[in-house]
Amino acid sequence: MSLQAPDLRQFAFMSRINLRFGIGAANDLPAEILALGAGRVFIVSDPGVSKAGLMEGPAGLLEKAGLAVERFTDVEANPRDTTIEGIVDRLKAFGADAVIGFGGGSAMDAAKGAALLATNGGRLRDYDGQNRVEVDPLPLIAVPTTAGTGSEVTANAAITDAERHYKMSIRSPRIIPSLAVLDPGLLASLPASVAATSGIDALVHAIEGYLSLRSSALSDLFAREAIRIIHRNLRPFVANPSNQRAAGSMLYGSMLAGLVISNTGTGNDHAVARALGGVCDVPHGLATAIMLAPVLEFNALACPEKIECIASDMGLPGGVDAAEALVAEIRGMLADFDLPATLGAIGIDRKVVPELVEVALGNVGPNPRRTGRDDLERLISAAF
Repeated sequence: MSLQAPDLRQFAFMSRINLRFGIGAANDLPAEILALGAGRVFIVSDPGVSKAGLMEGPAGLLEKAGLAVERFTDVEANPRDTTIEGIVDRLKAFGADAVIGFGGGSAMDAAKGAALLATNGGRLRDYDGQNRVEVDPLPLIAVPTTAGTGSEVTANAAITDAERHYKMSIRSPRIIPSLAVLDPGLLASLPASVAATSGIDALVHAIEGYLSLRSSALSDLFAREAIRIIHRNLRPFVANPSNQRAAGSMLYGSMLAGLVISNTGTGNDHAVARALGGVCDVPHGLATAIMLAPVLEFNALACPEKIECIASDMGLPGGVDAAEALVAEIRGMLADFDLPATLGAIGIDRKVVPELVEVALGNVGPNPRRTGRDDLERLISAAF
């Protein structure tokens, strides 16, 4: 299919990016942090990263450079506001003047939350929504150890309100990390299941950003490149995360997709995935993977030309068969990666569907097909 002329109607695109990329990039952290004027560094991570020992090399280099280092390694898969508020107490007692989010999206989002509370005060629920962060957070460095969320370059943080079982979305340009360090070598020990679910999450970002009602010529450019790169490299990466070419490509594609969704928002897939995370504590990447095929089937009616472009970018048949081929490819990926393809397969009870609908309904705005309560109920039910 030939490329269409870009839609150059008036648009806005916000980006702030300070990026270091490449094998061994994490070894340059001491110089980068010293350049920020910091001397006491608080690292936020998760048990998987800690168990794999990924953090110890870079942390040791920080200490060797004369920096004081404190670690928190207990961030959960869907980071809770109560956990992060506890981190802030430790961070302040330590006297941190910089924060590192070292891990997947959960660790980086937790670090964003801790850095903003350290300077703004209050509770995280005070910042749920758009542009409620009034003071710059502590300097934040993001070091992803998965290729998925793109949190290292986004103005978003997804954090669960533990009391309300609700996944908040804190959105502000102020929480974009001061520095993102993308080192493909840090992905080598990823379990295949994590590589798969985080990689599909990155693909969903690119697809939903491209289909978003808030998309633009510039976001489309990044989104389509991300779709091509991620689709081409996802299977080789899951098969062998130590494949540095595939890992580097996935990190790059995930980063591009992160830039996209910071500007376009996401659609029904993420609306339902956030609800599943808050209500049922489903890991985010897995939730987006399960919902992708049903959401694409639902949205195909609203944007057939863009669906055909996505199929083309993946090397799939176009024309009237594009949507069918695209859905079949997504389901084929789940099968190839031995991932559950339905909500029933991960033990979700149909009784929670009404609650999921109510939570998801507030996040469907950018979706290309108008979505009401009944639509969401059918969409979630179809995922069983």
